[in-house]
Amino acid sequence: MRPAQNKIIPILIIWVTAIGLLLSIFFLIQIWRLRQPVTDKLRSAVNQTSDILQTTGDGLDLISQVIKNVYTSTLYLDDTTNALAQTIQSTSLFIDSAGSFVGEDLINTITNTQRTLDTAQASALVIDNILTTLSRVPLIGINYNPSLPLNTALGEVSKSLDPLQESLKGFQSNLGSTRTDMQEFKDQLLILDQNISAINKNLASSQAVIDDYRTQVSILTSWADDARTSLPVWVKTIFWILTIIILWLVLIQVGILLQGISLLSRVQVNLEAKSDQ
Repeated sequence: MRPAQNKIIPILIIWVTAIGLLLSIFFLIQIWRLRQPVTDKLRSAVNQTSDILQTTGDGLDLISQVIKNVYTSTLYLDDTTNALAQTIQSTSLFIDSAGSFVGEDLINTITNTQRTLDTAQASALVIDNILTTLSRVPLIGINYNPSLPLNTALGEVSKSLDPLQESLKGFQSNLGSTRTDMQEFKDQLLILDQNISAINKNLASSQAVIDDYRTQVSILTSWADDARTSLPVWVKTIFWILTIIILWLVLIQVGILLQGISLLSRVQVNLEAKSDQ
């Protein structure tokens, strides 16, 4: 039984090695059969990646242009808002001056005018009395009998100025309300200006981010173009490396096969020698 068992071991070695050689040759053939399909698929993947990067770059360009347009519009809106706020400020100052003029200066002028008219009315009354007295003296020959005495006319003029003061006070009140409304509007414009400034900062930050993305996309696009050009060489190199590895395994397996054959021959010789004895 011992010699028979010794014969089984080299036979197993020969069979296992032979199967390994067949598999190695099969893999070697399959590798070179798959080289072109693998190259085509990788080239297609690189082309798709390049197209995606190109589309991404076009999208970033479009977004960048939109942001630039919005940024320009917000800058114009910011300038317009500031100009409007300054205009409102100037208008408010004018309204203050107009309110002071109407509510104080004109009223003071009318008051002084009424005082002057009152004084003139008193003087006119004296004059009217004198003329009336003189007209009653027959020898002088003065006929003084006006339908509206001067003092009465001056008094009516003074009274006619009273409603004007009330109108001017109402006008001053309206100007004050208008100024208050304009001040609130100016405050709202200032808040709007702050919001626009914040938007401009965000747009500037977004533009910086887009520039970074465009740089990365440009680098990846350049890499994809280089990969598309050198891909066949890379694939061929990898397949040659795999071929060398498989051939190296084949050589090892051939050596093991030869050793198995040699071992089987020695066992066969020993068996024949023992059978002759």
